[in-house]
Amino acid sequence: MLRLFVVLALTPLFAKDPEPVKRLEEAAAVFSEIMATPDKGIPQDLLEKAHCIVIVPGLKKGAFIVGGKYGKGYLSCRNKSGEGWSAPGTVRIEG
Repeated sequence: MLRLFVVLALTPLFAKDPEPVKRLEEAAAVFSEIMATPDKGIPQDLLEKAHCIVIVPGLKKGAFIVGGKYGKGYLSCRNKSGEGWSAPGTVRIEG
């Protein structure tokens, strides 16, 4: 439900370029899949203590003598009150 709300709320902002919307949908799908897997999901107590969540669905890693990684995704942090989450923000990982 939250996933649908976030996607619908941000769709007009990205109407010119469909890539961010697709990436947001993928990030939401990855999180839903992880949480739906009982033996590999994020433990609820750890999730309750988390300040932020970063999801990079298409992280690419490579190494041959020297390693590297690259990916784009989204992060969401807890509100100052500690209840609820902020709107998703974009993040890029390079290294």
